[in-house]
Amino acid sequence: MNGTHLAVDFGARFADFVTWDARELRICKVPNRGDVTQVTRAGLAELGLTGAELDSLRVVTTAPLNALLDRAPADVALLTTRGFADTLRLGRQNRVALYDPVAASPAPAFLVPEARIHEIGGRLDATGAEMEALSQVDLDRAIDALRREGVQAVAICFLFSHLNPAHEVQAAEALRAALPGVAISMSHVIDPAPREYDRTVSAALDAWIAARAGDTLAQLRAALPEGFAGQILLGDGRGVLVPEGAFDRQRAVLLTGAPAAAARAGARASVGAEAPEDTLVLDIGSQSADIALIQGGEPVSVDFSRFAGVDLRATMVDMASVPLGGARGVRQNGAELTFDGSAPDAPCLDDALAVLGRLPDPESAARERIAGFAPGQGVKETARQIVRTAAQTAALALIRYATRRNVDPSRAGLCIMGGTGPLLAAEIAAEMDATAVMIPRAPAVAGAMGLAQAPRRWEAIRRADSALADLGDATLTGLLEALEAEVTGEGTPVWTLTLAARAPMHPLQLITRTRPASVAAIREDLARAYDTQFGVAPPGPGHLFSIRLSRDTVTALPAMPGTGAPTPDAARLVTTEAGAIYLPEGWDITQDGAAYRLTRSAP
Repeated sequence: MNGTHLAVDFGARFADFVTWDARELRICKVPNRGDVTQVTRAGLAELGLTGAELDSLRVVTTAPLNALLDRAPADVALLTTRGFADTLRLGRQNRVALYDPVAASPAPAFLVPEARIHEIGGRLDATGAEMEALSQVDLDRAIDALRREGVQAVAICFLFSHLNPAHEVQAAEALRAALPGVAISMSHVIDPAPREYDRTVSAALDAWIAARAGDTLAQLRAALPEGFAGQILLGDGRGVLVPEGAFDRQRAVLLTGAPAAAARAGARASVGAEAPEDTLVLDIGSQSADIALIQGGEPVSVDFSRFAGVDLRATMVDMASVPLGGARGVRQNGAELTFDGSAPDAPCLDDALAVLGRLPDPESAARERIAGFAPGQGVKETARQIVRTAAQTAALALIRYATRRNVDPSRAGLCIMGGTGPLLAAEIAAEMDATAVMIPRAPAVAGAMGLAQAPRRWEAIRRADSALADLGDATLTGLLEALEAEVTGEGTPVWTLTLAARAPMHPLQLITRTRPASVAAIREDLARAYDTQFGVAPPGPGHLFSIRLSRDTVTALPAMPGTGAPTPDAARLVTTEAGAIYLPEGWDITQDGAAYRLTRSAP
């Protein structure tokens, strides 16, 4: 092979391409009008790449995330156990607003229309033993309804199926036979752990993504030129590269991959002798602003997160997504501005930036939209108000994100990127009373750059689903040896054990580079983890759900050529390898390795 690689980030308005070999790195941006095939071919043509040249193609997309932020509907249905049709709407009944007498549940009921939730008779008990056979009559009735409704994807979540998947498998086989073109998401595959609400959300979200973006990879394959024999790799929510086939097992890989890739770029830009212990990363694109935390040069990961307002139970970079972006419409609520406007004639943040000279406005359309938005108020003053509100919104989101994670935002570093982020970076930093902010090289293609820097991960998982008291050392050794036989090659082995004190409790993960020595050693590690995280001993003997083994390797990128001392132009814009940085009066800029550094020199 030729050692040429390509990373592509399909954003809402542009697709960002980064290609590299051992000698050089090249970048291009292509307008994205929603046709993956056309956009991919355009990018390959601009870079002059043939299929035979490429060793790997790495892909992320923001399309599912933007649709999730907009609560876009999809042709999805849900099959659930009789009596559990309301699970998705009831949620956990946590009171998000403690003193609100009519607080609404945050459960993502929009994922599946109520009329498309079908109850199926049949029951397992809490040990996974069958109490009642799956009702074929109910299943046939549901299939007839799904055929009439023309659904694109079906989620299946039956009670206690994480302990015994037989009923879900039976239903899936019947669906595949009757509706061969419909995508199927089974909860025991997507999220094989206790808690019915969490598994229902996981399965429903997986089906929703299948309906919204299921053909993305097929379109990508169709766009590849003849002679391509390399791998298609997906950037997943952990900021690592996984094989294309991972999408078939867990489609959320397309949901969180793009912001995780940007977090990876932020981690690289934040490395240095003077780097603080914690760094907040903000990536502002055209439709969303994504936040992550860097500690020790790596994005912080979690096993459970509320992302874009939806509870996700999966290992992923600890991200938050805010509906703030260059193309987000502005709405006025009394004296306040928000960035959730949907009126076709509403101005957007990019309009305000164009009026202020930070973006081009060749047809003066931005000025007209701004003028119509606030009649009687100066166009430039309105634009400044919009930009100021955007900076305040971003700063508040960063502060909330940090404080909820016990991070002091006044002591944390700040790294801002994206197509829009560098045009607001200094103002966001000023709102946070920060005196410095880092911006990665080529910030307008930060997601693609992070994808290029992401490690390639080989991994396998084995289900144990056993109380530690019942798991002998011989069985444990068998599981470990099977994983080692499957995951070979370079890279330090990393073992991830998913455990709980008792089987019905929320699981936690133990991650170690040391091969588990024995069941007793696992029990000791579980006790230490509980003491560290909760300050108590485990309230149970321990239950092992699964063991995962992974190895990572990284493709080295060639160094980007130096640009000398960055100098702003008359509009106070600094041109970078991809995108521009706005440098207000009172701020200085330097270029240091993988990043630009903005420092406030005057209050």
